[in-house]
Amino acid sequence: MTTVKLKIAELRKDKGIGQQDLADVLGVSFQSVSKWETGTTMPDITLLPCIAEYFSVSVDELLGLKPLRHKAYIPRNSDNRDSFNGKTDKLYKNRKYFWNDDYLRFLVKNVWHVESPIDVIEFRCGEGSLGMKLLEILPEGSTYTGVDNEYFTNKAKVNFKNTVFDVEFITSEIYSLETDKMYDMAVCQAGLRHMNRPIEVLRRMVASVKIGGLVACVDVNREFENDGLYIDNINYDYLCTAFDFHKVWKKELECEGRDYAIGMRLPFYMQQLGLHDIDIRMNDKVMYVNPDSQDYEEKVQDFIEINGWDKPLNLSERENLIELFMNRGIDRASAESYFNMQSKIIEYFRSIESRKSFLKVQGLLITYGRK
Repeated sequence: MTTVKLKIAELRKDKGIGQQDLADVLGVSFQSVSKWETGTTMPDITLLPCIAEYFSVSVDELLGLKPLRHKAYIPRNSDNRDSFNGKTDKLYKNRKYFWNDDYLRFLVKNVWHVESPIDVIEFRCGEGSLGMKLLEILPEGSTYTGVDNEYFTNKAKVNFKNTVFDVEFITSEIYSLETDKMYDMAVCQAGLRHMNRPIEVLRRMVASVKIGGLVACVDVNREFENDGLYIDNINYDYLCTAFDFHKVWKKELECEGRDYAIGMRLPFYMQQLGLHDIDIRMNDKVMYVNPDSQDYEEKVQDFIEINGWDKPLNLSERENLIELFMNRGIDRASAESYFNMQSKIIEYFRSIESRKSFLKVQGLLITYGRK
């Protein structure tokens, strides 16, 4: 059953009136209004149309079944890098499942034709995992510069401390980054998906490379990503259709600029910025795990943590996320169906009665062009 979450307190505060003011309008005691707002009791059903009319909302909006039309958009500000601090264990654990090393080597050697040492700069380098992989493949003498906030550049410095690679790290906000040095290659991995102004970041990447330099972005199309999960013993149609993210994605694109289809649009953005020899590949990495897989237990645990299935949400966390979904135009029933699906997946992975088998297609698109 769908939960009823009365919006009386929120509507009253938005209107700037007290509980007694509302009580006077409705002909009830302020104690009644207080009990409605705390969820102790519900208004008489005959009062609901009157309350809804007073606040100029529908009864469904009043009951919290549909999003409030007048509600101001609540931004997530996902391009505020500091909000990711301290979340590296889960956030970057999935990086080790991004690449088949032979495919990255194929790109470097056979697609980008890197035959002599180059200088690489990575935007939003995180802990430097891609930089480490690249330097293991690139010709000896190549250099790597990672750009991120202080938290992540410090983590990356630790990771590179005992290597022989020539590395440097710049602590900077991406939108304001300016470099004196010109690089042979600028790269960004799974970063533009979080940016509110991805074209501006791409423009900075273009500005950082020499004429003839390579700009490469590795990023997702969220539709590919969401349909790329298969879990044995859970109906695949259910996983694909239990929740439709399109309203969420479109609202966030409209209000913040974060582009859910950035992986698909990047070649067109590169063209707009004057790059040439633009092409696009799809990363061939697919994560397939079954009980016979090498390091099976580790891979299962990693997958659980990457997706946040290691512990169920408490009621407060669940309600906050439902409110976030409703703020983006999702009705309560649909939002709750999403969390029901998440609960079903958590239950599957927590069960000790059966061994787990699953498949995840990241669907990372690799878009590149030359200045």
